[in-house]
Parts: sequence; structure tokens; C-alpha cells
Amino acid sequence: MNRRWRRWAHLALAAAGLAAVLWAVLLSANPTIWCRDQVMRPGEVCSNAQGTKVQTYEERFSAAQWARPVVGVVGAVVAGFGVLLYRGSRRPSTQVPARS
Repeated sequence: MNRRWRRWAHLALAAAGLAAVLWAVLLSANPTIWCRDQVMRPGEVCSNAQGTKVQTYEERFSAAQWARPVVGVVGAVVAGFGVLLYRGSRRPSTQVPARS
């Protein structure tokens, strides 16, 4: 029973990696930029609560776009690792006979 749960965990890891890749490719192509619970539009600025840092919509949009390839690559690596773990757990275990 322990092996079955382990295989499902490996598949879940691969699925999480695949979800990250899909997010990077499909869902983040046109992100919604937020500033403290308010949707930003081009040309607007956002300052932090202390008023010490100001970011424009374009800066935030650029940062979101730079995150896409990072999330995609990390997701692909995680998905591949999960598949390798799953394939390794499917192999029959070879037990060494005990010495008498």
C-alpha cells in the first residue's frame, strides 16, 4: 500500500509541474496588474503603504512578463522529476536473498 501512495505522490508532483508550465504559457500571457486590491491600467502608478516606493503599470507588467519563463522552466523541471520518480517507483523491487 505504501508504494501505491508514493506513486500517486509522484504523479501529483508531475501534475503540479505541468500546471506551472500551462500557467506560464496560457494564463499569464495577459496578466491583470493589481495595486493593493485595485486593478491598474496603463499609465497608472502604485506606491507602497509607506509611500517610499513607486512603480508604474509598465514596470509591474514587465516584472510579470519576466516571471513567465522562470515559472515555465521550473515547472518543466518539476514535471520531469515527478515523471522520473513515478517511472522509478513502477519498477519491481529486487530483493537480495538473506544469507543463511
